[in-house]
Amino acid sequence: MTLTEKDAVKRLFLRPGNGPYVARSQGWRCDECPGMGGIPQKAMTALRICLTSFCLVAVYLIISSPPARAESACPSEHFDEVTKVRYVHDGDTLHLSDGRKVRLIGINTPELARDSKAAETYAIEARNALRKLFDKDKSIALVYGKDKKDHYGRLLAHTYLPDGQNIQALLLAQGYASAIIIPPNTKFAGCYLEAENTARCNRAGLWQKQHILEASQLENRHLGFHLLRGTVEDIAIDDRGIWLNLDNRLTVGIRPENRALFDLKTIEGLLNQSIVVRGWVNKSNRSTPFYLRLKHPLSLQSASALNCH
Repeated sequence: MTLTEKDAVKRLFLRPGNGPYVARSQGWRCDECPGMGGIPQKAMTALRICLTSFCLVAVYLIISSPPARAESACPSEHFDEVTKVRYVHDGDTLHLSDGRKVRLIGINTPELARDSKAAETYAIEARNALRKLFDKDKSIALVYGKDKKDHYGRLLAHTYLPDGQNIQALLLAQGYASAIIIPPNTKFAGCYLEAENTARCNRAGLWQKQHILEASQLENRHLGFHLLRGTVEDIAIDDRGIWLNLDNRLTVGIRPENRALFDLKTIEGLLNQSIVVRGWVNKSNRSTPFYLRLKHPLSLQSASALNCH
C-alpha cells in the first residue's frame, strides 16, 4: 500500500462520524490497535485485499466494535453507527445530520408546549440539557433497538457521547427524564431504572417538584406519563387481559400480546399490596375513571422498592 492509499484510509475511517470508535480528545478512533495510525491490523489486511474492489462496507463491519470504552453507566460493547447531530428537538428526540429523527430508547422527558397545551415542568430544561451535551462535539454513537423504528418512522436507539457516556443515563442521573420500558427494546432497562431512582432520591431536576403520584388523587389534569402508587383492590383476568384495580381510581391493564412476559402467580400475589406503576394515564371506559397500560414487568414495582434510604 502506498503512502497515498494510507492517507486515504485514515481520512475515510478515522475522522469523526465514519465509524463507531472509542472517543478520545482527537475524535473517534481505535485505541490499543497495533495497525497503522489506530487502524486494527486485521482491518489493514482486509483493506489491502479489497480496497481496489470497493468492499469498504466489509472493512467497516470488521472494525465496528470499539476495543475499549470510557467507564460510564449503562455502557455498550458495540455501536451500530456513529454520525452527527444536527438539531435537538426536545429532551428525548433529536435530528441527525442526514435528516433522520432519533427517539431515545428507555426514557421519557416532559413535553414541550404544543397546540394549546403549555410546556410541562422541566421540559425546556430537559431539552437544554440534551443540547448542551453537543455544544463542542456533534458526534453521536447509536445502538439500535430490536425494534429499529417506531410508528412515527423515528429511529429507536440507545445513544452515546464520544467519551463513551450513555446519554439516556446522563439525563436520568440529572433528573431530566423518567425511565420507560417498552418491549422488545428493553436493553439497559434495569440500569436506567437505577439511574432514575438515584436522581429521585437525590431530588435532582424534575424530582424537586415531581413525586410519585397517588392513584387515589388522579384527576383529568394528570393525563400523560406518570409514576403512580396505589393499593391493588381487585384483580380480574379474562381473554382480553389482566386488570388491576388501584384504589378504585385507576385500572392497570396487561394486554394479551404482553401477557407472556408476566408471571401470573406474582400478579395474583399483588392483591391488597401497595405497588408503583409507570406509564401513560388515559381516561377509562372501565369501572375506574382512568386507565394505564403495562407492557413489561419492570414497569410494576413494589412500593417499598422505591423507598429512599
